[in-house]
Formats: sequence, structure tokens, C-alpha cells
Amino acid sequence: MNNDIYYRPEWTCGKYNSTKHVAIMFNLLANGEYFFEHESADVVGLILAAGRNGEVSVSHVSASLNITPESIIPFFTFLIEIGLLSKTFPTKDEISSYRKRCAKLSNVTTYIGENVESYLQCEISSVEQAYDNAVANCTEITNAVFELTYRCSEKCLHCYNPGATRNDKEKSRRSNFIELTLDDYKRIIDEMCEAGLATVTLTGGDPFSYKDVWGILEYLYQKEIAVTLLTNGQQLVNQIDRLANLYPRSIKVSLYGADPIAHDSITRKKGSWQTTLDVISDLRKVAVPVVINCVIMRPGLKSYLDLKKTGENLSCLVLFDFGVVDSIEGDICATHHLRLTPEELELVLMDPDIEPKTDNFDMSANPAPASKGVPCLAGRGTFCVMPNGKLIPCVSMHMILGDLKQQDFHSIITNNSKLKGLLEAKATDYMECGTHDYCNCCVFCAGNSFAEHGNPLHANENNCYLAKNKYALMIKLKSGIDVMKGKTLQECIKALPDYVIPSLHREYKQGK
Repeated sequence: MNNDIYYRPEWTCGKYNSTKHVAIMFNLLANGEYFFEHESADVVGLILAAGRNGEVSVSHVSASLNITPESIIPFFTFLIEIGLLSKTFPTKDEISSYRKRCAKLSNVTTYIGENVESYLQCEISSVEQAYDNAVANCTEITNAVFELTYRCSEKCLHCYNPGATRNDKEKSRRSNFIELTLDDYKRIIDEMCEAGLATVTLTGGDPFSYKDVWGILEYLYQKEIAVTLLTNGQQLVNQIDRLANLYPRSIKVSLYGADPIAHDSITRKKGSWQTTLDVISDLRKVAVPVVINCVIMRPGLKSYLDLKKTGENLSCLVLFDFGVVDSIEGDICATHHLRLTPEELELVLMDPDIEPKTDNFDMSANPAPASKGVPCLAGRGTFCVMPNGKLIPCVSMHMILGDLKQQDFHSIITNNSKLKGLLEAKATDYMECGTHDYCNCCVFCAGNSFAEHGNPLHANENNCYLAKNKYALMIKLKSGIDVMKGKTLQECIKALPDYVIPSLHREYKQGK
């Protein structure tokens, strides 16, 4: 064995920025992501340049960066421990063995310090955010979302995409878009990679309803882009190994509680709960990182707590939210009928896995909106591509910046007046936000505001609804009120009346 030679395993990818001397690197089997800066980033840049399963020699790194081998070897040992390097060439048997070990691992995020001797300096909550912040002034894009299609193998009642239906008599208009071709996507990916692209999310609809989804996945793998997929999993039956060999960063799969009947009533596809669960299980067996997304709605409310155990059994992270929002087209049907009532929401907000304890929350001052720009990454290194090629800031903000079928990415965002207005908005440009007591409890979404008002800086009903209810709960807790009356959360949830979904039809606010 040559002690000078190491190998970069095929389950890794990442991005190095030579201008800022920072790098991000992913272990796509262990779900680990790592941020490096300064000297350690330069070393990682050479490791990434070696390619998947490529050789990395200590002597080459030492000569290229003028770092002593004695400094490099401990750093390389650490990289082996976290799966970013290997001392032996990764054979099929070794990859299979490593998959089995990773199948039971939980999520990992680590911040790497200034040089190879201080690579365990501290930890941060978001490695990707650290990288984005570091390259913000020299990179046009780091993250992209590709809405490949609005078509889907399920018919979820709460879907906010254009063309989604609320009942089986309504005709779907999901196919009304002329979708980009595989060649279109290859060109767009190339343009974005030149502009700094590091991660991509494929969504829809369901991305596996797009005819060339595998071609896109293979091309992103070749370009060494970390890929997240948002899918219901229905079309991944018998495709698990194919997907696993492309090493997705994460598969985010929707389950609306642990009750199959309630879930299937939301998706309007019989057997969808069991199929999705089986796919999740099969993905975990080959160490594909899976996140279970659960939008807590009235139909699935009584079983959402049991979904936590499902996640534990499958070594999956389960994320809960209350993301029932109005559709992009302004239909408010889902929020009227599926969103939790104030009484139901109050109970769920008492769940420590969903909301932090609120009794110490400081409600002394109203918050001002972001001092500059919207308070999210939309248009700030992050963009979304609609199925027809229109470039927008995010999936929920259909503010069309340009057409990627007609223009290249760089030309669209250069001196774009809409984008400039979004990024340079001042606190005084916001409408109503920050003027109420409950604004302290708001997680403002400019996309929801744009969908409701056509203005990303206007307070929107969906965010205000949550903020008002959170604030009301905090007042009760600070007053010493026991909102659960001595019962456990499980007991309170189970005592709620069963909810039967009524016949749904599109609804619009007056004036829409």
C-alpha cells in the first residue's frame, strides 16, 4: 500500500470557490455536509478536483499548497473518519459494506475551521448557509430548484401548483405547460454551474412524472451537483437501486400522518400510503437519506404523533409543518377546509418537537421586517425554474424574471429590475408587517404574499394566521394557563372529533 495515496469515494461531491477559499463537501451516504474555509478549503478543492474514486496524494497537495505532509495527514485521517476520503480504492464490496453501516446513521452537520489543524473549531446549524454566505458577493447562484413538471401520480387536495384539482369531476390542467427538454436542462445546468451552482432540488408535481428525469439525474451526477428530490415515491417502485447509484443528497417524501385511510383521502390514490412507506423502507436499506415531510392537516391530525415512531424505526428525520397555503392561482379551498383550526393548532404548537418552548419568549417589541430585501434566500443565490423555463425567485413566488428558453441565466439576472427591487426592499416598503404584537411570531414568506397580493412585501393571510395563533398561545402560557388541562398531548389529540373531508370545490376571495 502506498501511504502517500488516498481516494475520493464516489459517494462524495462538493464545490470549491477559489476566490473566497471556501468549500462545501457532501457525504451522500451518511447524509453529512461539511463547510471548509481558508487552508482546509484549498486542500478540499484539490480532493474534489480528483473526481469520484480519483487518487489524491499527500505529496501533490503538499507541493501545490506549500503545506507540510505532517499537517495534511491528520486532516486526511479526519476526512476518512467522516467518509470524505478512503485509504483504499472503493470497490463494489466496500461500497456495499459502507452503505449498510450508513443505513442507521442520523443527520450530520459540521463546521470546519480556518486551517487543517483546527478543523473541529465549532459547529453550526446550517453548513449550506455558511457556504452561501461566504460566496455571496462573488457567485450568482448556489442553489436551484427545478420544477420539472406539474403532473403528478397523486391528486393531493391541498396542492398549490397551477392546474391542481379539488375534486374528481374537475379537469386537471397540470399538463398545460410545454415542458423543457433534456437538452434545455443540460444547457441551463451548464450555465448555472459556471455561475456557482452547488445544489439542486428536483420537484414538481412529482419529478418522476417528467419523461427525462433519469437523464437529468445522470447529468447532475456527472456535474457533481448535490441533488435533493421531492417526491411521493409512487414511481420509485423497482427503481431503488438505479436511484441509489446516482447518490442523491436526500429524498424528501410526503406522508400525511400514520393513518393510511386519512393519507389516501388526501392524495386521492388508494394504497398510496403503503406504497410510499415501502419505498422509504427500501431507500433506507441502501442508505439513501430520506426525510419524511408531514404537512399536518385536519384529516391526518389524529395520527401525526405516531409518525414520529415510523421515522425512528426507519432512521429517517420527520419534519412537520402547517404548510397548507392558498394555491398559486389564488384558490383558498385548501386553507378553508384542511388547515388546522385555532383550537387544533394550539395543541400542535405545544408539541416540543414542532415548536420551541414559548414561556420565555420575548414579546416586548414588534419586529421590523428585513432591513434590506426579503427575509429569505429567494433571488439571493437561490432561484427556481418552472416547467416551461420561466425563471422565478422561488417555487411559491411566481414573479417571472425571464425565460430560460430564450435567454441564458446570466443575462436574465444581470440588471434585472424585478430582482433588484426584491433584494433591495427596505423596511418602509413592507405593508402592515411589523405593526402588530403578533408580528414577533411570524415566519414571513414573501412567496405567500406574492401569491395572495402580487406583492412580496404585503402581509399575507396564511402567515398572519399562524402568527396570531402562536401569539395567543404565548399569552396563555405566560399567564400560567394550562392549555392541555393536565392531559398529555396524545390524550388531547385523540380526544378531538374525527374530521371527514367535505366535497371540495375551488374558492376565491372577493375581487379575485
